[in-house]
Amino acid sequence: MSQLIATALLISFGAGSVGLVTALNQPAQSFTPSPIHGTLVSADAAGSALGQLMAQGHAEMWSAPGGSVSADICLSLPDWQRPPELAQIKQLEAMPSYGVALQADPLADMAKTWWSHEIFSFTTYGLSARTDPLYLSGIWTAIDDTWSCYSGDQPEQINRGDLAELWLLHHRLVGLEWQDNQYVATVEPASTGLQLVQFLRQESALELPLSIVTTTGQALAVMSGDWQE
Repeated sequence: MSQLIATALLISFGAGSVGLVTALNQPAQSFTPSPIHGTLVSADAAGSALGQLMAQGHAEMWSAPGGSVSADICLSLPDWQRPPELAQIKQLEAMPSYGVALQADPLADMAKTWWSHEIFSFTTYGLSARTDPLYLSGIWTAIDDTWSCYSGDQPEQINRGDLAELWLLHHRLVGLEWQDNQYVATVEPASTGLQLVQFLRQESALELPLSIVTTTGQALAVMSGDWQE
């Protein structure tokens, strides 16, 4: 299983235009959460990635002094609610790819782990590898809205190590900084809401150095949703 892994924020609010996802030239793979991999991001590459996001019609992004990290909330659904657990189970059981397999490990354990988290991180992207995260997390109820985050070359930027991604269920991002060689994301718990956030990487670590804290200072668990070859 995956590893369980404040505060001026420069965020662009609003979603980009919805589009179809372009399949990457990657072989179909089964989903296996794993440690995160990336490549070194130079200043030129970071600037290029930021410019590309702005050119794709995403809301305006800024750069700033200090440790603030440029980020794009590419999806914000303030009224979204995770489906009830019973509805989640029925949905998965009705799908051929899950069905009776949910009655035994490893899928049963995987489903429980995804359901026990509300914050997920990604540094890899693949169409086949997004299926399990979308359904096991309960975001399948908003699946058509998520494509706005991958309508341009964001998938390629994620796989190059230029971008990282956060899924926030029932939390709202209020700050993201690079502090002491790690990202510190400050979030505000909420009874509703779904945000998908993409941000420029500052490092090339094998595991994304990320801490999540609430506005009151409580540390929260984050689950890596990455696949591995």
